[in-house]
Amino acid sequence: RSSDLERKYDINNLADSQEIQNYFNNRAMGMSEEYGLKISLFSISQVMRKTLQEKNIDDQPIYNRIIFINDDTKLLASSETFQPLKKTVTISWEKQSQTISEEPQLIIEKTSNGHEIVFVAACHYKKKICGWLLATLNIETLYNHFLSPETTLSSKAFNLTLTDGTALKVLTDRQINFPWKQHKDTIAQTTHPRRITVHEGEKVHKMLLMRVPINPFPLYLTGYVLEREIFGSINTGQFLAGAAAMVFILLFGLIWSITTNIRHLVLKTRFDESTKQRNTLTEKNIQLRKEINKRKTAEKYLIENEERYRKLFEFSSDAILIMKGSSILACNQKTAELFKVSREKILKQNLYNFCPEKQSNGKQSKTECLNKIKTALLTPQYFEWTLQTADQSLIAAEIAMTAIHLKSDTLLQVLIRDITEKKHTQEILVQTEKMMAVGGLAAGMAHEINNPLGIILQSCQMVLRQLRPDLKKNKAIADALGFDLEKMQNYLQQRGILRYLESIHSAGERAANIVKSMLDFGRSSKNSGLELCNINEILDQTLSLAASDYTLKQTYDFKKITITKNYGDIDAIYCAKTEIGQVLLNIIKNAAQALGPMTLTEQEPEIILTTTPQQNGLEITIADNGPGISKKVQQSIFEPFFTTKPVGEGTGLGLSVSYYIITSHHNGQISVESEPGKGTTFTIQLPANRESSLPPRSSEKGE
Repeated sequence: RSSDLERKYDINNLADSQEIQNYFNNRAMGMSEEYGLKISLFSISQVMRKTLQEKNIDDQPIYNRIIFINDDTKLLASSETFQPLKKTVTISWEKQSQTISEEPQLIIEKTSNGHEIVFVAACHYKKKICGWLLATLNIETLYNHFLSPETTLSSKAFNLTLTDGTALKVLTDRQINFPWKQHKDTIAQTTHPRRITVHEGEKVHKMLLMRVPINPFPLYLTGYVLEREIFGSINTGQFLAGAAAMVFILLFGLIWSITTNIRHLVLKTRFDESTKQRNTLTEKNIQLRKEINKRKTAEKYLIENEERYRKLFEFSSDAILIMKGSSILACNQKTAELFKVSREKILKQNLYNFCPEKQSNGKQSKTECLNKIKTALLTPQYFEWTLQTADQSLIAAEIAMTAIHLKSDTLLQVLIRDITEKKHTQEILVQTEKMMAVGGLAAGMAHEINNPLGIILQSCQMVLRQLRPDLKKNKAIADALGFDLEKMQNYLQQRGILRYLESIHSAGERAANIVKSMLDFGRSSKNSGLELCNINEILDQTLSLAASDYTLKQTYDFKKITITKNYGDIDAIYCAKTEIGQVLLNIIKNAAQALGPMTLTEQEPEIILTTTPQQNGLEITIADNGPGISKKVQQSIFEPFFTTKPVGEGTGLGLSVSYYIITSHHNGQISVESEPGKGTTFTIQLPANRESSLPPRSSEKGE
């Protein structure tokens, strides 16, 4: 019974194995046996083959073969060879199928080679029988371990017989070949010891025969022994009862021995299987520990990577957006700082919501933004863009858009770099390069103009001198020629000729001043004399000069402009007094001209002069409440010959010369801030000491 339970356990485990369940799952999903189910059937055959190899007693296999058949008895897999055979298996145990469905059963099948002892187990799938598993016991192993007689009982033989007396296997390695087939009916009717006669050639053997049932199997243990070995020389009739007792004792002793041997073998098999399972479990535990360690290492690595990339994302100096289409899914803190709004208000918004209505090229921001996003999904995009913050400020930005292809979706990574300061610096550099180039050109032109201009001024001055009647030499020549020099003088005055000559001289001097400004434009500061000056005093002197400077072309009244002085307690600094005065006069006159229309109305124009001490110098600001200057004009305001005044009213050199006087001659800085309708402020910063006021020596060598 223990062996029966052990074998049922083996076959039941196979029937419920994961491989067989996988086969039924795959078949239920519609896979064909020709293609998709081949792998599942191969796995099943491998498991059956492994069971065949592992289940043994003293290195002899318990099972002869194991097969897996479909519910319609079609052979699917075998432990002998793997091939999805198309033939069917003939079975004769339909009447027991209900019992087999509950637990594996032992079936004895008759074959062309004799009989086979088969364990049959039902394979269930979703509570239905979908196949059968058949495991054939190895009769050789059964005989060798259960029915091997001792050497001292060589004339005794045992066999396993069926209910009808048929022997499962005819043993030929005994002293007497017992005719099992001939005495089949006798064996079937034997319920107690009986005498039979066996003919072996010319020999006649008298034997005692006995069989005992082996529960719970439909098998009998049948044995025979020579009568003389039991009775010897004693009369048969006298010892018949004793012989029967001896046979019973012998048979039951053999059954007890077999039962003990079976139990021993069952225990040994279980111990071997337990050892194998323990070793397997140990190996699996080792593998599991390794897998756990790997997963812990991987988890730690993932956490570190996640932390690293999170920090890179959060603390990046550039704004980073993760978008799906144009919708923003995530952003870092720099993005919130750039747009001047909380991160919560950025999420779920569209990128074009943070753009002005139109870009600098005049195109609609929304349309252009959607086009850029569409293109970025195919190839990375790098471009300059104008953004708008929550306070309506405009930002010049460089944007890089890159597609991130995930398994389930495609996102966009957007990097935004604020280049407003960079653009401003580039504009200043371009402006500086322009002025340096034009400065050299202006100096060359001034030299070329200065020569004919000198001749014009000198000639005009000589003409006026030669016409004067108070010069002795002029009078002497006029008397010699016989005409009145004073009458000629009156004629020239009445005809306006002298006034024309004075106008020529005045225009020549004006042209000379322009030439002088052009020369100053390219002049090195090494020719400028620096001295200690009080900037507050220079400002007062400049205001007096501006108030007294009057021409018929003026469109403003300086006396109607309110001058507010916010002078700080500043120290004297080294500077070229006349040059600084020229710079201040240019800026103040420009402010007065900008305020001109206001002086003719009831508005109150104002110019505010402020001086502030700084750590290494001082700062001068000249502010007005005039109409202001546009951004476009501000970009070119310090360029040579750039002017917004009508032709004939401005040369475009005033602020460009002022820029060079401050930056090149005094190593300072000058800038302008203005918004249309909100006035204009010029800021001048000058260093305090003489060394700082001089330009670097390298620039002198360059000149």
